[in-house]
Amino acid sequence: MGQGGAVRFEKGSLYTRGQIHDAVGGSVRAALPTREGRVVCACLTFEKNPRAPEEMVIGAGEQAVRLARAFAASGEAVPVFVRARRGDWEYTGERRVRSVIEDPGALLALVAEGAPLDISLALRLEEAAGAPLDAGCVALAPRQSPTVPGA
Repeated sequence: MGQGGAVRFEKGSLYTRGQIHDAVGGSVRAALPTREGRVVCACLTFEKNPRAPEEMVIGAGEQAVRLARAFAASGEAVPVFVRARRGDWEYTGERRVRSVIEDPGALLALVAEGAPLDISLALRLEEAAGAPLDAGCVALAPRQSPTVPGA
């Protein structure tokens, strides 16, 4: 299923950024890929987001902050992936922004846990129970781990 319709990812399964892009569109490098001005998913690393997938750190860049605020205001749930290892992103479910964290003490706590020093705000994400999917959606096959002969 391509970028035009809803896609069902399998929770706990691994996908490549290419597979994620093919399914929802947007950048293969951005943490918040967009398509037609809307956030289509979140791709988080523990290096930048020590509390992923429950919280997402946003750096000091003006565009990143503007996009994060728009995502928060939209109320929309998007697929969230956390990098399991190089090239593999684990689908953790559909999440929406529950709150925007701007308190300096809370942001410093995130830095103490390993978030980048340029943190501007953070998004607290919540699972979207029963996130809407089109009735005709198709499951996307997870990334297949290579098998080792004779293992």
